[in-house]
Amino acid sequence: MDWLIDVWQQISTSSWVIALSVIGFATGLWVYRRSGGNALLHPLLVGTPLVAGLLYFINMDFAIYYAGNGILNWLLGPTTVALAVPLARQMRQLPPLMITVTTTVLVGGFFATVFALAMASLFAVDPLVVLSLAAKSVTTPIAVGITEQIGGLVTLVVMVVLLTGIVGILVANKIFHSFAVRDERWQGLILGISAHAIGTAKAFEQSSRCGAFATLGMGLNGIWTAIFLPLVLPFFIH
Repeated sequence: MDWLIDVWQQISTSSWVIALSVIGFATGLWVYRRSGGNALLHPLLVGTPLVAGLLYFINMDFAIYYAGNGILNWLLGPTTVALAVPLARQMRQLPPLMITVTTTVLVGGFFATVFALAMASLFAVDPLVVLSLAAKSVTTPIAVGITEQIGGLVTLVVMVVLLTGIVGILVANKIFHSFAVRDERWQGLILGISAHAIGTAKAFEQSSRCGAFATLGMGLNGIWTAIFLPLVLPFFIH
């Protein structure tokens, strides 16, 4: 019952500012399609600065804008879960691959997070920023939840997650070519682990099977990160 109350409180804060989000994304999507799918013109790269500019022009605080998008924020969770539908269609392929999939998620997810924390520690980054960077390698709904729990800045981690995803899809094809990764199942898994939702969306542009394995990588990495991050984070906060 408490969960339903929390959901309703989040949704009930929705307001007209949702229109800004929809317009921004629709514009970005139009530009992306017109460019032939150029990753540098990803809908979020185009739409986010557009919305930010509008917020600056009308002098609206981000907290007000974020609260006004209550229903969209809540829908991030169900949308992520809904990606299990295409994954279910590929379940027959999974049993023989579970050792490889599990190893890739455990090693890849751990390395991505720990390397970022180590770099932040090396350059003596402010502890608050470190807390905000810690969850940068998982999809937005999970990253926001983790960041809120550990005391980081949600506004910062959302932007870092976006940039992580964009960089991931920009370099993915070159890495696949360099290491001869031609199987779309492994391409999808890697995209899901390293570039989360943006990488998963890119994988679905290739094929439903590639997208399904990206969904698997994204979901498992999110769970794995939520488990190990609280354990390793104290080693990087000074």
